[in-house]
Formats: sequence, C-alpha cells, structure tokens
Amino acid sequence: MIKSRLFIIIIMTIYWVGLGVYTPTFSFHSLSGKVSIVLEKALWRNSNNEIDYQDITLDVICENNHCTSEIWGFAPEFNQAEHQGTVTINQSHNQWILDVDLLINRDPWLSLSGKANYEIELIKKNNNLLIGNYQGKFNNKVLQGKVSGTINPLYPQPLIDHRPIHPQEHPRLLFRETRVPELRQKITTKIGKKIFNKLEKTLNQPVIYDGYVPNAGYHAAGQCFLALIKEKPKQAAQAWTVVEKAINTSYRRLFELSPVVTGIAIAYDLCYAYWENNNRILVSNWLAQQTQLLIEGTPDRGWNPTAWSNWNARARGAAGLAALAILKEPEGYFSPDINIEQLLTIAKRNMIRYLETAMGDKGFGTEGDHYTTEPFILTLFPFFTGYYHVKGKNFATENSNLAWLLPQYLMRIVPRKNSYPIPSYGRHRYYSGGSLFAMGMGLVPLKFLPGIMWGFDHYWGENGNQSFGIKNILDGVFLFINYPNHLVIKHPSQIFDNVLVDEQKGFYSFRNQWKDKNDFVASIYGKREYLTKSWSFPDAGSFRIWGLGENWAIAGESNNKPENENIIIQENPNAITMTTIYLKDKKDGSGVVSLQAKDWLRSFAVDYSNISGVPGLFAIVDQFDDHKNNHTWVMNTEGNVTIENNTFLIKRDRDVTMKGTFITPETINLNYEKDNQRIIATGTGDFFVVMTVEKNKIPNLKIINNHLDSQVIIGERVISFKDQHIDLGIN
Repeated sequence: MIKSRLFIIIIMTIYWVGLGVYTPTFSFHSLSGKVSIVLEKALWRNSNNEIDYQDITLDVICENNHCTSEIWGFAPEFNQAEHQGTVTINQSHNQWILDVDLLINRDPWLSLSGKANYEIELIKKNNNLLIGNYQGKFNNKVLQGKVSGTINPLYPQPLIDHRPIHPQEHPRLLFRETRVPELRQKITTKIGKKIFNKLEKTLNQPVIYDGYVPNAGYHAAGQCFLALIKEKPKQAAQAWTVVEKAINTSYRRLFELSPVVTGIAIAYDLCYAYWENNNRILVSNWLAQQTQLLIEGTPDRGWNPTAWSNWNARARGAAGLAALAILKEPEGYFSPDINIEQLLTIAKRNMIRYLETAMGDKGFGTEGDHYTTEPFILTLFPFFTGYYHVKGKNFATENSNLAWLLPQYLMRIVPRKNSYPIPSYGRHRYYSGGSLFAMGMGLVPLKFLPGIMWGFDHYWGENGNQSFGIKNILDGVFLFINYPNHLVIKHPSQIFDNVLVDEQKGFYSFRNQWKDKNDFVASIYGKREYLTKSWSFPDAGSFRIWGLGENWAIAGESNNKPENENIIIQENPNAITMTTIYLKDKKDGSGVVSLQAKDWLRSFAVDYSNISGVPGLFAIVDQFDDHKNNHTWVMNTEGNVTIENNTFLIKRDRDVTMKGTFITPETINLNYEKDNQRIIATGTGDFFVVMTVEKNKIPNLKIINNHLDSQVIIGERVISFKDQHIDLGIN
C-alpha cells in the first residue's frame, strides 16, 4: 500500500511539473482551519433501475496542526441530512492520508442510509487548495474518484478571552451572569430608562399562541428579563403561566413553532433562578425535544430545509438557541438519547450554509428583503448572540456578510413621513425596519457601529421618531442590553462609501448623501444566482429610483409577476441571471454598471454630480442579441403620469418631476396603465432611456443621432453608450 501511494505521488508530481501548471509545495504546519473536501461520486442510489452517483462534502476542523477526530458530511443531491463520522489523519510522503468512517443518515423524505468508508489521499496544490483521490465503499459498493478541497479560516471565529460556561450557569444566552449588576444599573441612566419603559409597554401586547409568528415565547422572555433586572419574582411567575400554556399548544408547522422555541429558550435562561426545579426540568425536556424536531424536520406541512430558505433559518436558528440554553444541564433534565452537543453542531452547520448561500458578501438576501430580515429578528440574532456567549465564537467577524447586514440596510433607507423604508425587493416589499437595528446592534463590528448609531439615532432614536425601533418585545430586550452608552457616533459618510456593491448576489445601490427625505437612492439587482426551492422573483435587472422626497421607479405589487418589476419582459423570467461585465463608481454615489444575461445586456447609469443641471440623472440601455424582435420595457411608479410621443412625465407634489425620454427604439409604443401605475414601452430593437429628476424646471435634451450610438446632452453632461456600457462624459 505504501509503495502504491508513493508511486501515485511521483506520477502526479511529474505530470503537474511537466505541464508547468504547478510546482508542489508541502507544509504540514499550514493545515489549520476548516478543511472541506469534495469526493466526486462517493454516494449512490438506484433511480429507474439505473445507478445515480452523488458527490459529498466532508468537513473537519484543524487547529495548530491537530485535527479533530469528528468529521461531518453533507450531500444535498443525495438527501438533506447531516452525516457524521470519525476520521484519522496521518502524513506520509508529503501527503495526508484520511481514513473516514461515516454514517449516512436519512432525511424526512428518503429512507436511504448506510455506512460509508473512504480512504482519501490529499496533497496541497497551493496555500489553501487540496487535490487528490479516494477509494472506498458505500452500502457495500466499491467507489473511487477524484477529490478537491479548500482550507479556510475557522468560522465562526473563536474569541481569545472566552471563559467557558459551567454547568447550570444562567443567564448565558444574551449576556453572561457577570453583566447582571451592570444592566441593573443601566436602568438608572437617561437612555436606559427610556428604552426600558418602551420595553415594558410591549408587554401589554396580547399574548398570541397561533398565527405565523406566535409571540408567547417572546412574551415570557420579556417577563423573565424584567424579573431578573428588576429583581421581581412576580414577573417570573407570570412568565411561567405563559410558558406552561405555550409548551402544551400544538403548532401548525415548524415555521410557527420556531419563534415559540426561541422565546421559551430565552425565558428559561433568564428565569432559571426563579423557577422551581421541576418546572426547569419540564421546560428543558421540552426544549430538547423541540431541538431534535427542528433539526430533523418533517416530511410534510411545507417543511423546507434548503440551505438558503428562510424556513431553514427560522427552524435551525431556534434549534441552535434551544440547545445552547440547555447545554451542560444536569442528568435528568432531558433524555440521554438526545445528543444536544451534536444537534447544536448541526444547527451551527446549517447557519453557516445559510449565510454562505442566502446572503451575498454585503448582506443582500436572495429571497428578498422581507424573507431575509424576518428570520434575523425571530431566531437568528438570538442564536448568533447565544453562540457568542456560550461557545465563545463570533459569527459577525469583521467584513463578514453578517457584519454588513445593518450597514447594507442603512445605505438604502430613505426617510418618509416618520417612517424609514427602503426601495425593496422580493415578496411583501418591505423589511424589518427599526426591529432589525434594535436587535442587530450588538453584532455590529466596532468599526461600523458609530455610523450605524448615527442612523439609529436620527431615524428611531432621540433625534428621530423616538420609537427606538421597539415594535416587539425582543426589540426592547436586545436594545437595552446592547445600546452603547458612551460611543461617539459618526456620520455614515465618514465610514461607508456611497456606493454599495454585493458581488455575490449582483446587487448595486447608489446613494448621494445621508441627510433627509430628499436623499437619492437608486439600485439595480443583477441576480447572479437563481436558487430554486425558495422565494425567487422575476427581478434580474430590476431597478429602483427614489429621490427629492418621492419614489419614482418602485416595486410593483407583490405577486411574483414580471410586470411588477422594472425589467424587460422575457420568457421564464424567474430563472434569468446576469453577470456583471462593467462597473465604475464615484465618491459622490454616481456610477455605471452593466449586467449581461444570456441574450440581453442592461447598462444602468446614475449621476448625482449636478453637471447636467439636475440633482438626479439616470440612464438605462437594453441591448439585445435579437435586434429584429419586439421587446417590452416596464417601470412601475406612483404619481400623475402623462405620455407624449416618446416621453413620459411623472408629476408629484411640490413641483417635483421625473422626465423620461426614449432615445431608441426609433418607433415605440409608450403607454401608462393607470390602474396598475405602470409605464410600458414596446418596440423593436434596443432601448436607450434617459430620465431626469428635478424640481421646478425640466431640462432640455439635445439628441445627436437617434440610434444606440447617440449622444444625449443635458447641461454639460454627455450621455452615450459604447463598449457595452453607458458613458457619462462632459461637453
């Protein structure tokens, strides 16, 4: 065996060096981090009397040259279960030899399971890439194939000075017991008193045990927080009454169960010292059972364990928090058959996959703004907070997509009549607003926090509507705990750029300033990924334009129809994806981005420079491979719209207007659907549209040549299209 391994390495080395592709370097000391390897065709099943093979990804953690004996596998094309096993790793002749024994588990739908054994040989291609091969068996079938892998930094990131929890230590989830005196003193501060008063008012809300978001668990958590901070056992007794009913209530789906579990886990943690031991055992046992249920899932009732689904986020976030709440509890607190540490690991793995797939590198969510932000305020913020305190590991590492979640939303907010909406995408057309900031503040990295606090203060805080973003009970709990007392806030422009780019999802947002309701925010979504088994709208290339106190290009009705997006209507619109082929942005928030689909290119330009003589100038070019066919251009809007020849004019109050001009196609059918508040343009060939937003005076356009290579002059600005992108020149 050793001779054969050595022979393989020599042959592979000669091959790579001969091709000039790679000069092998080996360093055992650099094997540190999360090692993920993909085994090609390492699982199989019968399908229509034919054998189908599936890949599996194996993950093992290595630190300081030592790897754990535990290994985990995930094979979404095989089933949706987590697969656990053991691994021994040895170094031999400048390669790593992994011997893996893996239990392949069932998921709620497939009965396929069994044992897999693999012998894997790996060498390093460069600092973080691995290659090799494997041989092994699954369900008695001999398998062999290629292996590729990566070495990534440990995530979540371990805290340097973490103090492990001891058995029966509570509170532990939202803060450690050593912070209790500090929080009790915080009530006496000016801001602490205001936040606490808002929190107490939320406890007057009705206790709800049904609906999409039952609040019974959160209500109990709020009562327990008051009991602990104000040292009022009566509140703990009230919380127990709610919990007792909640754990004896049947819930329609895991979707509705998850917020109840989250709230009760927090209540258990905060009321631990006040509840009788029998009651603690009752709740601990219930939490253990629900953790197992939320991890395993159900074969019916709409259960969706897909990595990027909000269902997965809600359920596994709640399961993880419940596991954290009862970790290291005494024997007899729950069944010994339930492995809480194992379930917690599965929850963590699901949360990592959710962040990797559902959210882009700057926090834009693939399921849209509502289904991205709602899981965070229901289960995810509590889970990430609990994991930080109990396990001593941070999900919101600097520059992670979780760290960028609140900054991304701050960069899109435009004040509107005492509310703070965004130009939204996805179903329901809204986001979680102040709740997102109230609950998420504690996970914002210090370098971003002064800018986030400026937004919070000016929108929801003492210089805003003074709601403090507190709509629900946990909003007040989280804000009271995490509100920074002595932080010096900074204007967002001192911390963030005016242009936000989420490369992973293909989302671009352009902002001119952070000042007031007249701020401009324009965005376009390239939809780089089409992810099935989740909410996906026909919004590839869809744009939004808000400014001068009005909303011009908006999201239409939330019914997943293409005419409710600002796009080119095409076949199978949900599945269209686009690739960014050009991007240029400027400090003032202006910029140009070009997005390429299979047979269509859209270039989007934003100009806040005032060179044109207007505060907001926008241009869109749609170039098609099939120039001879008719195409339909759509923009949803609000206001008084009039159509004249190849132009549209949108009038709002205060003499604010948007003027749009179709430079091409030469012949165009332009209409306004009043009932739907929708501008529709149909024509043959490419589209070149210029739009200006102004107050009082509408600028004149000088058009040189009515073709795609036109020059459009507005003031001193020259707009043209060349080399697959709009160009903003100066006359």
